[in-house]
Amino acid sequence: MTRPRTATHAYRIPGGWQKVPHHPLTADFARDLRGQGFTIVRARRGWNDSRELSLAQYAAEPASGTSTGVDSELKPFSG
Repeated sequence: MTRPRTATHAYRIPGGWQKVPHHPLTADFARDLRGQGFTIVRARRGWNDSRELSLAQYAAEPASGTSTGVDSELKPFSG
C-alpha cells in the first residue's frame, strides 16, 4: 500500500492558493478543508510527485479506520 499524499497548499475563492499545515491527505482532513471553503489541494508524495487534486474525491471516501486500503488514484485495468 502506498503512503498517503501530504497536503501543502489549498485553493479557495476568494483568496486563491494558501499554505496549509503539512498533513497527510486523508478523507477526514479533506472534509475539514472543504468545511473551511477549500476546493482543491496541492499534495505531494515523495520528492518530485506533486499533484493538484479535487477535495470532492477525498470527501466521498469512508471515514478513517474504515478504508478499504485501496489508493483512490488507482483505476481498474481494462485491457
